[in-house]
Amino acid sequence: MSLRKVLFCGVAVVFGLAGTARAQLGLYGMYTGTEMSGVQCLSTTACSSPNGDVRPWGGFGGVYYDFRTIGPVRIGADLRAGALHSNRSASSSSGGSNIVGAQTFLGGLRGSVKTPISWLSPYAQISAGYTRSDVTEPAISTLATAANPTPVRRYDGFIQYEGFVGADIHVFPFLDVRAIELGAGNMNRIGTGGQGSTSIGLLSIGSGIVLRFGH
Repeated sequence: MSLRKVLFCGVAVVFGLAGTARAQLGLYGMYTGTEMSGVQCLSTTACSSPNGDVRPWGGFGGVYYDFRTIGPVRIGADLRAGALHSNRSASSSSGGSNIVGAQTFLGGLRGSVKTPISWLSPYAQISAGYTRSDVTEPAISTLATAANPTPVRRYDGFIQYEGFVGADIHVFPFLDVRAIELGAGNMNRIGTGGQGSTSIGLLSIGSGIVLRFGH
């Protein structure tokens, strides 16, 4: 079964179940890796990350607020933002420190399930938002001038949407370990100004810690 099918099933299970509990606020930090696929190589020689894929890593921070309970399911909202970087490029033969970057802001709906295992809380969510990235651009995509003899890469704007499933493990009454989070989605370029691919596939994996407030 593909990762996208697993994510779809996870979302369906979480949002299809039905239970009661009070509101809960959570603050979290995560270290995340993402595979960006479908990137067009714009170099006349081999790109430094082959096969149209690049795998940046970075940090995300976020907050969720579970405001409604239906049976064993808590429904809430999630906001997250973060930045990813890679030293290799799927659109250019160049490489080097942070040659590919992406800054992302996402908001969405989430659901977590109360399980018979008291220390385990699986969850699923669907998010959408904005990403600023140079993943599809060549190493130098703006023109050199006297004032700017070494131009930087162009950053494009993308609409991003992604589904996530994961599991939090309760360590203390206020602290969870986010053991794993898997994501699958896409980002589509806004407008017609950029170069290379206009649509990029996303697969992500991450883990982190969560501070919880409430019950």
